[in-house]
Amino acid sequence: MAAGGSLKALCEEASCSICLDYFSDPVMIAECSHNFCRACLTRSWEASGAAEASCPQCRGRAQPGSLRPNLQLANFVEIAKGLTLQEGKEAVTAARQGRFCQKHQEPLKLFCKDDEALICVVCDRSKEHRDHETLPFEEASQEYKDQFCSFLEILKKEREGIVAYKEDVEKESQDLLKQAKGVKQETVAKFRQLHAFLEEQEKLLLGQMEEVEKMVARSRDQHLAELTEELASLESLIREMEEKSQQPAGDLLQDARRTFQR
Repeated sequence: MAAGGSLKALCEEASCSICLDYFSDPVMIAECSHNFCRACLTRSWEASGAAEASCPQCRGRAQPGSLRPNLQLANFVEIAKGLTLQEGKEAVTAARQGRFCQKHQEPLKLFCKDDEALICVVCDRSKEHRDHETLPFEEASQEYKDQFCSFLEILKKEREGIVAYKEDVEKESQDLLKQAKGVKQETVAKFRQLHAFLEEQEKLLLGQMEEVEKMVARSRDQHLAELTEELASLESLIREMEEKSQQPAGDLLQDARRTFQR
């Protein structure tokens, strides 16, 4: 009963959850590590008509381009098929013939690994199986079961590794996004400070330029006023000289020195 339960569990591990048959061209969804027949998964996505693909088993998001062929699972399925077929042959033999060799009418106590068939002790000594590797039936059964268990462990470890790697990728992506956001905020703050500094410098320089313009205007106005006053004095003196030059000789000589001194 325990062996039958183990075989059933192994067969379930080798079956697609969509078609409930052995995997055919199995592929694994990278996002959740669940396995399906490639054709079954494609038909399921086409039938759903959803805008975004999802895993039929866990309903998690899936990328059609990230499907990975699972060669180890394909090998596992072939072994499961062989073991199931062998178990079926043994069951028929046991039921119909009481597990006896049809040719020699001896109990089928041995397993020929070369032919993958149960044989009796007479078959073992025959020319057909003389050079073949044979094992006791129970030992051979246990050996195949151990192989299945080993394959299961390998598949489960691979799934665990992919899940762990996925978590690492997501964490690394979040860390990078957080770091990029921090750099962005820091850059914005620095440029705001720079803009404020430049605006302050602009105000300061414009104020200084206005003071310079006022000083130049005051100096110009003062200088022009002095020149205007001097020009007016010269104009007055010129008119006086012109008048003197037109006077008679007696009047011209009168106060001439005082006029020149002015």
